[in-house]
Amino acid sequence: MSDPRDIWIVVLNEMREHVRMFANKNVMEFKDDEYIAFSVGLGMVDVLCKRMIEDIMENKNDRE
Repeated sequence: MSDPRDIWIVVLNEMREHVRMFANKNVMEFKDDEYIAFSVGLGMVDVLCKRMIEDIMENKNDRE
């Protein structure tokens, strides 16, 4: 049976890829200040996902 932490890492990684795609494509077609706010918000989600992955990896290594 696989470790649930591995599944979370995959899900968070996929989410990071989607966040980058949304930011690059500007799916909402924002302009100027709206686009800046949009990309900053997505950047924050990306950083959060990255930190969560790092935390999961750290916990995983500590327990093994």
